[in-house]
Amino acid sequence: MNLKHLSTSVIGLLALSACQQPVVHIYHEGLSDTQRFQLKQQFEQQKISYEFTELTTPDKYNTPHLLYFPGDVTEAYIQNVERIVKGLGFERFDSQVFSQTGHYYTKGNLGLYFPSAYSERVLPELLFAHNCGDQDFQINIKTNGQWTAMNSPVDIKGLKLEWEFSEPFLTLRRHFDDGTYQQQAYQAKQHQVRTLQGYKPAVTYEVLGHRTYSFSLFNCDLQAIFAD
Repeated sequence: MNLKHLSTSVIGLLALSACQQPVVHIYHEGLSDTQRFQLKQQFEQQKISYEFTELTTPDKYNTPHLLYFPGDVTEAYIQNVERIVKGLGFERFDSQVFSQTGHYYTKGNLGLYFPSAYSERVLPELLFAHNCGDQDFQINIKTNGQWTAMNSPVDIKGLKLEWEFSEPFLTLRRHFDDGTYQQQAYQAKQHQVRTLQGYKPAVTYEVLGHRTYSFSLFNCDLQAIFAD
């Protein structure tokens, strides 16, 4: 190859490099399958290059974080990622220039970290009444497949109460002596809630059936808020 051809090749490679999109490496273990699909769909529509990584999100990230090198992306790019992330149900999004600690990538590579301190795959032991007025009872999920309620507005003494969990769906049942039963089904939604200690990860099990049961425990959503 003569010098002229060599120069042309080098210029071509430099031009190609300049046109390449930065790649977002997504730490996604805290996302549901639905959120993961929506994120993939939105990134592809916006032509944002990405890769899902199986690495664990560092514990210090309790809200979605985007880390990047100076000059890799524009403010408009960051705002676009923020809009997509908040569209998944997260109330907060943080972005910052990378630091050496906990960031494994080189220039042209970004890290998008979703909090992994909680997951809808694990059913919390204690769930609090939510979205049902002044009800303040708590549902206690027992490892033997039964459940009970603390501060219950109805008498549950002697009732046979069972639960089933198949990600992301929770079912609570109340059995009667004649062999019949009532049940309510819920679907888990991951999100962030604002507390006195700042934003915390949470999961809310939202009612899928009607909210007119005489057994009022079945008319409320159920929520758990997680510590860092």
